[in-house]
Amino acid sequence: MRRRPWSPDRHGAPTRGALRLLATAWLLLVAALPARAENYRLEIEAPEELVEPIRERTLLGRWIEEAGFEREQLPLFVIRGREEAAAIVRDAGYFSAKVEVRVDPPEAGEPADLLAPARPAADAALPTVTIAVDAGARTTVSRLAFELDGAADAQALRDELLERWPLPEGSFFRPSAWEQGKRLMLELLQQRGFVRAKIASSRAQVDVQATAASLALTIETGPRLPFGALTVRGLERYDRSIVEALKPWREAGPDAAGDPYDFDQLLRFQARLRGSGYFTGVDVLPDLSAIEADPGLAEVPVVAVLRERRRKRVTLGVGYSSDEGPRALLGYEHRDFLGRGLQLESGLLWQDVRRRAFVSVRTPQRADGYFDQAGARVERLEVQGELTDRQTVLVGRGKRGEEIDHFLSLQYQTEQRTVPLDPETDRRQAFTLGYAWNLRRVDSQVDPRRGYTISAQASGGARALFSDRSFVRTWARAMRFWPMPEGSAFDGGILVGLVEGGQVFASSREGIPTENLFRTGGTHTVRGYPYLSLGVPEGGAIVGGRVMALASLEYQHPLVRDWYGAVFLDAGDAADRWQDWKPAWGAGVGVRWRSPIGPVNLDLAWGDEVRRLRFHLSVGYAF
Repeated sequence: MRRRPWSPDRHGAPTRGALRLLATAWLLLVAALPARAENYRLEIEAPEELVEPIRERTLLGRWIEEAGFEREQLPLFVIRGREEAAAIVRDAGYFSAKVEVRVDPPEAGEPADLLAPARPAADAALPTVTIAVDAGARTTVSRLAFELDGAADAQALRDELLERWPLPEGSFFRPSAWEQGKRLMLELLQQRGFVRAKIASSRAQVDVQATAASLALTIETGPRLPFGALTVRGLERYDRSIVEALKPWREAGPDAAGDPYDFDQLLRFQARLRGSGYFTGVDVLPDLSAIEADPGLAEVPVVAVLRERRRKRVTLGVGYSSDEGPRALLGYEHRDFLGRGLQLESGLLWQDVRRRAFVSVRTPQRADGYFDQAGARVERLEVQGELTDRQTVLVGRGKRGEEIDHFLSLQYQTEQRTVPLDPETDRRQAFTLGYAWNLRRVDSQVDPRRGYTISAQASGGARALFSDRSFVRTWARAMRFWPMPEGSAFDGGILVGLVEGGQVFASSREGIPTENLFRTGGTHTVRGYPYLSLGVPEGGAIVGGRVMALASLEYQHPLVRDWYGAVFLDAGDAADRWQDWKPAWGAGVGVRWRSPIGPVNLDLAWGDEVRRLRFHLSVGYAF
């Protein structure tokens, strides 16, 4: 696609049409939210911090819009509401509070006349139920005595636990928080290796007149136990050494003490096993039943229950992308290649714009966390008028962590490319050293609602070392997910932000394989434009340039169940120089379905530069 000429008023900022589209889309989303009829009005006269708990945790609050409600049930709801509200108020620390529930107009069958016949709903106005709380003074924690007996570093451990204690001195006393806090202290100690910890004594004295609570808690920690023997269940196809290499601790043995037991290490071990590629399911747990059965046991046995993948597998997959059209993949995997636990992955990929054959071999992850990988691929890519045949050979070493992955590689790239107005084949080659780094801190890898991801790459080649041109390439991408404030008009919504940029430092793009250059546009970049249509015009085609930058902001709002509506604004461009870079704007609306495999996204976007609407379909996020 040949790009239209730029004009400052048209391409320096989003047009009024795009902004009107966003405003209209937001009004449609708000109007689409279902409205439900009320059975009665509910008013709550109470301190601010009690209003929402009473509304959410009482039967009166939960049934205000329930379709199955019958008017004659209201008197019983009133009695239940008084009891529930009183319990909520006491749990918040108001021990001298008084709670009243009244109905206006009074209902036949209210607590004073429960046996009278109920009045039909049609002959009375919608009643108003008022929950009135005379809270009085709130009880605070005036003294906390918290002691640990038995731990060698009791003072340091006590200070660490107190950071998680929910009722410090000066805070409002809540009976539920007192019980939860005691359970939390035991759980934290057991997770740190004090698996025989128990409460020696606990006392909460409340002076209602003085509105003060005195708390005392003593815990006997017992000894801190080390990791014991690892029992592996379900391992039949693969060698146990693959599992042992992923273990992040040393277990106790005849000649050496094991590392102290730590539940976080179990989670780390479980994550490594799940990400290793050998298992479809992993559960790693301490054998607490063995500790309970044997009081003399001085270590924590660990049990890993594994569900193995098959050694060999042939896969056939089909799919569709609005960027690349229909796709089909025929793959072959071998997870014990040459009988050494090597993972072989190979396949043939067919798409409208791409044909690819690839093979890759990876070693199991070693005890130091690293693995080695080698691979090769051949590919034909035809997009935006540019036809490229690529061949790549790669060797590298990587490390996969709980949050951070990185990979160091050497690649030899060759390609042959043509554009419509230049029938001669342009041949290029590069021998590159590259480094990739990825950080993921999100609440879900499949469907994130909170957190952020950052990815960065740096690579380069030298003309003196089998490259047609010396160059250095840098690239970075970051995504952020913000949940909207609870209780606001946007409650349940998510704001998603994206920034991406890159630059190739070289005297010219000529001689650099196109895989190292930049184009943008499409479903996961700037919506409203065809796939990779934003770049440098050359010979009747759009080709890669040396600079690229884009940004996106999207808001998603819940509609019904797992469906969300979305509005978004994207901007970005790729060019050969920053002086030629001007943002192409895209704006639109979409729907999101939270499926088990990730969000399915359907968008309708307006591209300012091409002056048309375009549909985009995708699954998941491009991290």
